[in-house]
Amino acid sequence: MSTTKIVYGLYADDDDLMNGVKAFNDKGIAINEVYTPFPVHGLDKALGLKKTRISDAAFLYALYGVTIGATLTWYVMNHDWPQNIGGKPAFDWGHNMPAFVVPMFELMVFCAAHMMSLTFLVRNKMYPGAPLRILIRELLMTNS
Repeated sequence: MSTTKIVYGLYADDDDLMNGVKAFNDKGIAINEVYTPFPVHGLDKALGLKKTRISDAAFLYALYGVTIGATLTWYVMNHDWPQNIGGKPAFDWGHNMPAFVVPMFELMVFCAAHMMSLTFLVRNKMYPGAPLRILIRELLMTNS
């Protein structure tokens, strides 16, 4: 028989949650998971979690989006089909770049948001076909 005990706690307030985490830490009881419907400031430090590199990934995804946007606007407006629109010559992307800020920004946000969603799913093993996590399996067994 296993000596591992599982404790589930339900807190109505984030201050109560933080006090409960600190009480468990003071007694030397390890906490594996905490699920909250909103961010609780200081919870990551109380759990002893290290800083993630998710912000670095978001920056790289946004940089990828800006690069795609700049390349797309240059290709469409200068290389593939140059047009003289409103007296603005199309031979130089740099002089016309202020007109392309909006599509580059939109592609930056689009790429960052979608790639961060995919990163979240892959990192947390929640992609389609992934095996169920232990907590979910236990809940499904107890509720059936």
